[in-house]
Amino acid sequence: MMHTSWADLRRLMPRIDVETFCSELVGGRDRPGLVVDLSPEGARLERPYLGGPTPREIVLELEVPEVDEVIWARGEVCFDQVRQAPPGQGGPLGLLRTTGIRLVSAAMRDLRMLRECVIETHRARQKVERVDDALFDAACYARG
Repeated sequence: MMHTSWADLRRLMPRIDVETFCSELVGGRDRPGLVVDLSPEGARLERPYLGGPTPREIVLELEVPEVDEVIWARGEVCFDQVRQAPPGQGGPLGLLRTTGIRLVSAAMRDLRMLRECVIETHRARQKVERVDDALFDAACYARG
């Protein structure tokens, strides 16, 4: 019998590239950020690096793309990286902080909405990619 870990299951879930605004609640203050990747169970957050240790948990307010709804969720930090930011994006230090978050707590309605949004967006993008591939293949034959 094969053992499947949480990390293996997480990697099987659909992920979508997004650019949706969010707020991270840190020390009782909101800090703006950008969610750049979503799955039904997590998010990858980018924002200017302002110093400070890697948090264990993050409270996040984010817009669900395509739905125009805002949700609140608490997440556990899976990874936290600091890197050189593209020009004009890194704040005063010129650095960007990227944090992977596994969502562990939110209203059931919000988690369901997020899951449906990710799955439907992923499905729609795959359909578009298949059509684009078919058109590209047809164009190659048409040139011959």
